[in-house]
Amino acid sequence: MRTKHCVWNWLQNSLPVLTFDVMRFRGPLALLLLGLPICGFGQLGPTELLPEWGQAGWSNPAIMHPSGGHLLIGGLSGGQVELDHTGPTYADFIGADGVVNPNALLSSMDPTESIGFRSETPIISVGFRDEKRFEFRLRSQVVTEQRFDYDRDLFDIAWRGNGHPDNIGRPISFGGMGANAQVYFDHGVSVGAMAKEDKLWLGWGIHLLNGVAAFQTETFDVEWTTDTLDYSWDLAGAATLNAAGLNLDSLLNQGEIEIPGGGGLPNTLGSGVAFDFGFLWRVAPGVELDGSIEGMGGMRWLESLSRKRVDPANFILEGIDLVGELEDVGLSSSDSISQAVEDWAAALTDSLEATFPVESDPGLAAAFDTRIRETWRLGMRFKPSESLEVSVMAYRQFRFGQTNDGGLFGVTYRLRGNVTAHLQGQYHSSRWMWGSGLSLRGGPVRLSVSARNVPGLLLPLDAGHWQGQVGLSFDMGYAQKKKRGKNDLGTGKGMWH
Repeated sequence: MRTKHCVWNWLQNSLPVLTFDVMRFRGPLALLLLGLPICGFGQLGPTELLPEWGQAGWSNPAIMHPSGGHLLIGGLSGGQVELDHTGPTYADFIGADGVVNPNALLSSMDPTESIGFRSETPIISVGFRDEKRFEFRLRSQVVTEQRFDYDRDLFDIAWRGNGHPDNIGRPISFGGMGANAQVYFDHGVSVGAMAKEDKLWLGWGIHLLNGVAAFQTETFDVEWTTDTLDYSWDLAGAATLNAAGLNLDSLLNQGEIEIPGGGGLPNTLGSGVAFDFGFLWRVAPGVELDGSIEGMGGMRWLESLSRKRVDPANFILEGIDLVGELEDVGLSSSDSISQAVEDWAAALTDSLEATFPVESDPGLAAAFDTRIRETWRLGMRFKPSESLEVSVMAYRQFRFGQTNDGGLFGVTYRLRGNVTAHLQGQYHSSRWMWGSGLSLRGGPVRLSVSARNVPGLLLPLDAGHWQGQVGLSFDMGYAQKKKRGKNDLGTGKGMWH
């Protein structure tokens, strides 16, 4: 029986021989590959913190824009892209000599890691502000967000093998794996108002969500155990996948993403609503406390649905008796060994597909729900002078069923309302990131650029997070300090007076 274990170790070294045939088992493979190139949690930056950036009033609807109004046009402003990896960076397991260190890779990983992607493509955003106490905003944008989760044990098995003493007899679960993605239109209305004169500002918003396409890993339960006596494998698994606006048969059988329809404007396949809430409280002169809840809600997908499932099943693999097979045919050459391994791999793949068939649910697929990214924030601002601001903030994000916490601090310098520079440090996914932003105003035109992880842009192999944003907006109304007085949030009586 020990022979099978030794043969399997030899088989690991012959992995290239198996590559082509294993590709036949496309169902689980497509599930794994769906999110690899494209799909975390977002980070926070100047766009969420500072009034000069047009998006601040959407992150916290109590924060008012410094101008009487502002206009952002799709293709010119407000677009942003985020790429986020919670696991180790390239530099964590590649030495200065370029040699891979698998042990360093495994030691730096959590049990489950994620690769995430998010983009926001603006269509239009406009805001109107009453100088004394009120601001009204409208916005439409297209949001794409994806996430792929993978287990550390995948790399452990690949490097140390199932025959390692730490892995023999240990149930290895891959239940944390899965891919989730959605594309939707976000049409929002937001209001900010002064509730108490120069003391308290409140804000709230509502988002109408129109879903374009979605993919959801509802369940993915796979467990692999290597027997302590004969080293056979016991593979148990089940999975359920949901999709809207995607052809799952094409995805699972050919590994291709096919979107039904003949082009043109996308159909609305799901709908939902989300809510925002925020406050800003001037505790003392130069000291402000603010907090918000953004994106509390989600969508129900009702049209162009498909659902695939793999029913619970067990598969026992006893290994390949390579010596016996070669003796039966009287062969011993390397070509014969390779042929025997290829035949065994083909039979194994057929057996796996027969044991874990990907089935379609009969009748109409059931509707399913997804949530959009939800962010909770609580921060404090210190303003020792009119031009200088120091801020700290803690946050929690919810996305695709996972939770992530972080914190940041920032320093902002303003020069006559025309130039705003921002530097910040942020702790996110067990890493520090250093970001910056710059807002320049010339007449009614404001140009804003920001990056939440500048070293990540300069040294991408050492970073796990990348985000950048460029914005061009048009400010309207009372922008000069001399017209507004000292209070950049608004003056006059609050709505409670």
